[in-house]
Amino acid sequence: MTAADNNPYVLYQKLVGIVSPNGTPAPGAEEAKWLLFESRKSIHDLVRDELRALMGNSRLSSADRQRLQLHFDSIRDAENTIVKGCAWGGVEISKLQALQTFAFKSDGMIEDIARLQMSLVALAFACNYNRTATLQWGGGTDSTRYPVPSNEALGGWTFNQICHRIQSDSATGNNPVAAQAHAEIDALRMQTLAAGLDHFKARDLQNNALVLWTNAIGECPSDSFRNLPHIIWGNGGGYLKQGAYVDAGSTNNNRLLNALISAAIQDTGETIENFGSGTPGQLEVVRA
Repeated sequence: MTAADNNPYVLYQKLVGIVSPNGTPAPGAEEAKWLLFESRKSIHDLVRDELRALMGNSRLSSADRQRLQLHFDSIRDAENTIVKGCAWGGVEISKLQALQTFAFKSDGMIEDIARLQMSLVALAFACNYNRTATLQWGGGTDSTRYPVPSNEALGGWTFNQICHRIQSDSATGNNPVAAQAHAEIDALRMQTLAAGLDHFKARDLQNNALVLWTNAIGECPSDSFRNLPHIIWGNGGGYLKQGAYVDAGSTNNNRLLNALISAAIQDTGETIENFGSGTPGQLEVVRA
């Protein structure tokens, strides 16, 4: 099991091999930096002298030169197609660098961190550094204080207190201002999610990946585990339906997970029908 990283700056260094999973300088860190630098070049840049000598060879005919140029152009077109996804574009580098001295704050900073982490996951997928990632966005007793208008009117309750509709982590209330604050926070978090998904879309991952967003509980302030909301972005290589709202009734999570896992491993020719407990099979309404 890999330990979680709450610092996007450290996560990036681990993804590209500059820092080992335990946070120490990785063996071959300097080589990793060099490869990262070289990966931004064309393969032609690495053999430029040889190319010039070849193209200047008097024994080459005009037709040979044209064929070589077509070959070079085809390689460069392929490189441009690959690099389109695996490049820094869109990653907020200045904000990453600012986190070299990282100190987490509970004033809503988590939204910036979540967005940065999603941008790095998209980069990792596009560059094939990693093929799976999990992002925990908040916690069970979330102490984040969101500066939304209604929470400022409350004096700055924590998110968990807003969820409970009372300034308590255990009792349950019905404060209407807290309910409004919760709606404002939900809207803010969906904006963060949308901004994060934009990084996946910019790297053309919508047809080659899937992102699952869900919650630990289905509703506040009861903390019910029923009717958990899910958002699935991307079609997982054409395996999943898109653009639909689905009411799965009282279906257990395992049937949805069976479909998602099958989408992820379809290149093996296998499907998953009985992951976890519950009725076997896949949730057909999410399959294309």
